[in-house]
Amino acid sequence: MQSNVDGWSFADAAAAAGLGEIVGRYRSPIGADVFITVAAAGLGVVLLLASGGAGGAVALGVGVLALAGLAAWTTWRKAGRCRYLYTGGSLAVDHTGAVTSLFTWDDVAHVRVWVRVVNLVTAYVEVLQCRVELKDGTVVDLAKPGYKDKPELVAHVERYVAAALLPVKAAEALRTGAAVFGPVTVTGEGVRRGEQFAAWPAVTKVETGKTHLRIWAGDRRPVISERLRDIPDVAVLLHLLQHWPVAGEDDADGAAA
Repeated sequence: MQSNVDGWSFADAAAAAGLGEIVGRYRSPIGADVFITVAAAGLGVVLLLASGGAGGAVALGVGVLALAGLAAWTTWRKAGRCRYLYTGGSLAVDHTGAVTSLFTWDDVAHVRVWVRVVNLVTAYVEVLQCRVELKDGTVVDLAKPGYKDKPELVAHVERYVAAALLPVKAAEALRTGAAVFGPVTVTGEGVRRGEQFAAWPAVTKVETGKTHLRIWAGDRRPVISERLRDIPDVAVLLHLLQHWPVAGEDDADGAAA
């Protein structure tokens, strides 16, 4: 399925793609935009009323009202944008209701979820990131625009994508004896990241924080540490780490035969 199908109504596009039932609708927050628009409009009116006919004050008031009009137009466009989540995929629409992005879960090659920490000098701000990589090379950034209830949206997407990708990764593990997740590889002997290696009998703890995957093997410091943004399909990786080996030796031999 193409990721961009401009001009379709979202109901027609969803039906044609077989996306199934709607499970969520997510819009960008516009509270701050509305406040700025109203404040600018109010200031413009006050300037006009207090101008006393003075040309400079009138021009200033008209200019502020023009800015308020621009802010209102931008807010209207932003309010109309929406992402719909379905049992079979997701689509986004613009302010006119036309579909701008559509994909099914089977279209997804990878999903990456992590937290970006932004230094604002006086404080650190954590920003949830989620990028969906489609098989045609398209990348859908679910952090833009900033959706309301973004954690819920990201959790739903990650769960649906993991359900679609898990059988693929399990088959890969049965066929090759390993499952590759970017820089991290899971094998019958253990988990490897470059020169770093943790054998299964030695693994004592696996942790995914907000920014890194860490694996301990009894030491105070993790044996393996990798940024989450560099690891695709972390949910699938964690499942395989908890349920490795994917199949018993008899099943694996049968599959190989």
